[in-house]
Amino acid sequence: MNEEILAMLKPSIDANEFVKHNHIVIDEVDINGATAHIDIVPETLNVLGIAHGGAHFSLADTCAGYSSRADGRQYVTQQSSYYFIKAPHGGRMIAKGKVVSRTRKLCVVDVDVTDEEGTLLSKGSFTLVCVANHL
Repeated sequence: MNEEILAMLKPSIDANEFVKHNHIVIDEVDINGATAHIDIVPETLNVLGIAHGGAHFSLADTCAGYSSRADGRQYVTQQSSYYFIKAPHGGRMIAKGKVVSRTRKLCVVDVDVTDEEGTLLSKGSFTLVCVANHL
């Protein structure tokens, strides 16, 4: 983990009410990607008692966003492709983002969401567009 990058992003993480509301925790960030997690709590579950797809996607999208922002610029998600593979009933969902490509305007990040044992739960590819050359 790059402590310098995490410190640079801390004001953004602390000000992100969506992240706080959804119990998303940013664990690590470096120029090549990020790691984040959600502990599954009752409000994370859908009516079937499994983690809501929105929790999977929000975790992965947030992880992709902070993976892209590690270069000190601001990004928003332009598009994504997402696959749900297995639904957890409890425990922790862990997102690991990997920067696949970074250009002047776009950053492509692949994200895998696993449980604590490493079982793949969902995965996606995110294209983020740079909207500002500063944080």
